[in-house]
Amino acid sequence: MPDEIMPRERSTALPDMTGAPYTEVMRHLHEVLRPNSYFEIGTDAGFSLALSSCPSVAVDPAFRFDDLSRLKLILAKPAVAFYRMPSDTFFEQYDLTAILGRKVDIAFLDGMHRCEFLLRDFYNIERHCKPNSIVALHDCLPVEESITYRTTPGPGGASAITSVPYRHNWWTGDVWRTALLLKRVRPDLHITALDAQPSGLLLITNLNPDDDSLRLEYADHVRAMMSWRLSTMGLAEYFAEMEVEPTANIQTEEHLSARFWL
Repeated sequence: MPDEIMPRERSTALPDMTGAPYTEVMRHLHEVLRPNSYFEIGTDAGFSLALSSCPSVAVDPAFRFDDLSRLKLILAKPAVAFYRMPSDTFFEQYDLTAILGRKVDIAFLDGMHRCEFLLRDFYNIERHCKPNSIVALHDCLPVEESITYRTTPGPGGASAITSVPYRHNWWTGDVWRTALLLKRVRPDLHITALDAQPSGLLLITNLNPDDDSLRLEYADHVRAMMSWRLSTMGLAEYFAEMEVEPTANIQTEEHLSARFWL
């Protein structure tokens, strides 16, 4: 077969991200934009929650505050509320805008790493945002296909056979599918995909709290997402479609403020 028509081998693993750690990107957002309200799903030990200094709401089925100094920093906010429950339950039972007394300025979504969960989290939080609010999505840029399985790691769960040993316990799940869906079906959103270590960070703005299409077409969207395969698409091709760029592009206050404002 001539070289020009040989099928291309799809990439299943990429080098490590070279951008700043995602927590540093989030810290930069807080320091430059100074949000008046913050919300997050998937608090765990509180690394991301500790970055905000404004009234905050955190949702997690199992908070794990094992660092006293970090907990003191979290509790030093003007107000902070913890909801120990799944995010679906939170949105069913509570009105986030009423709790905060205002719309959300910045939200960070890092809950269950399955595409349908993140899709629900996104459309549930969008209705509590302003057009210029920012919704950050974590783990949507996996550096290899083997860490995108849907089973929760740990006892009884799956373990990744990775290209390098230190990635063995990495787990992004398949939330890359949610990122791709938003890119394809919501062209009105302004999505900045950053090469933040270790598995990317998406910053989404130009939100529309009145757009209910993701919820109304939820079943169709989930079926579409589940039909996509990184083994068919290729990681490099996925990164290209998401238009991944260096975190250095928003490193300065001037560059960040040119894209985002609150």
